[in-house]
Amino acid sequence: MLRDMVRIADTGLLKALLDRSDEHHQWAAEQFRMHAPFHTCEPVLDELAFLVGDPRPGIKLAARGDVTLEFQLANHIVEVLELLEKYADRPIDLADACIVRMTELHDRCKVWTTDASDFKIFRRHRRQLIPVQVP
Repeated sequence: MLRDMVRIADTGLLKALLDRSDEHHQWAAEQFRMHAPFHTCEPVLDELAFLVGDPRPGIKLAARGDVTLEFQLANHIVEVLELLEKYADRPIDLADACIVRMTELHDRCKVWTTDASDFKIFRRHRRQLIPVQVP
């Protein structure tokens, strides 16, 4: 049951939603119709702003309530830094580390992403696979 599940949006989902030329745009639009609102974090919105070249679309998603920003990095600095250290040999960025930490805060969660390769490597609680939804 997705109703009780915390739905977490990675940057790829949001970029695909906003960019009609993205190969996963249709999938992302369908996921938003079916499952919004999604939880995300400020580093994801920052990464999204860089990718689309404008911070406003991501902020508008939050203002409309399509995404919520309940994760506060300041409250999870130690854990996020541990993840960044653990995966220093992989291309983990701040947004990914925050998403992994968000999954550790909710037993029932799933990450919507277009980047399955990294989320198949990353682990929550050191050993658990991260549940993902990909195109």
